[in-house]
Amino acid sequence: MRIAFKQPSQQMPLFCESIGYQWQQPPIKRPKGYYVFHWLQTEAGTGIVTVNDHSITLGPNQGILIRAGVAHNYQSSSPHKTWQTAFLAFGGDQAEALMAFLGLRDYLFFPSLFPELATFINQTYAEFQKNDIIATLRQSSELYRFIMLLKQADDYVTNGYQTEQIVAPILTYISKHFDTAITNQQLAALTGYSVAYQNRVFKSSYGQTPLKYLTDYRLQRAKMLLTIHPDWQIQRVGNSVGFNDISRFIHEFKRYYRLTPNQFRKLM
Repeated sequence: MRIAFKQPSQQMPLFCESIGYQWQQPPIKRPKGYYVFHWLQTEAGTGIVTVNDHSITLGPNQGILIRAGVAHNYQSSSPHKTWQTAFLAFGGDQAEALMAFLGLRDYLFFPSLFPELATFINQTYAEFQKNDIIATLRQSSELYRFIMLLKQADDYVTNGYQTEQIVAPILTYISKHFDTAITNQQLAALTGYSVAYQNRVFKSSYGQTPLKYLTDYRLQRAKMLLTIHPDWQIQRVGNSVGFNDISRFIHEFKRYYRLTPNQFRKLM
């Protein structure tokens, strides 16, 4: 399966250029690189990816992210064996800043993919087939989530087992329950560690405490809702992402975006 997209006519934070899975991968040579960022993962078989003369073996449940414009090529490890891949190519106004956040140089290799990342392309494929403006905005949001999953996976490798046991459950819990009240004590019960230790480990990965991350996550979701639902009242938007106090929602939104929700809406 494969879908190809043209670059959107209007500026978007993130856009999908192409996506596919269960792809019988042919040899690819790109001496001048690709014009957008390129994610490639192995579903079955084994491939060899060469980036600037450095070769990486890409086995099942492994992936690689390659910077736009960086020379690379890839092919099956054996001309007599099938290599099945999934891929996602993306760009956008905010892509470069988010890649800097990931610490991407020429490429990032991921030796192991946790389930939510491994199945992202398969699970979101149908969403990326849609072409209307609302769908395009949702796709941009999904691409942001994908990059955050890459960040999470990279932190697994960088920070080790305890980070995996603490950060991953918190991120998953927040993504599923951000619209409800969440406390440090609830998260500590989830991870099995003390609040102080849990917050220290989380902050070492994300530069902020879990509850600060939760607030920022809610604000990002609120911005998306303001864009997708211009008819919604501000209080409904705030309530939908977990703010029961409308005054606090407006205050936090202005702190994060330097605009009130109404001011942001008028710019749309």
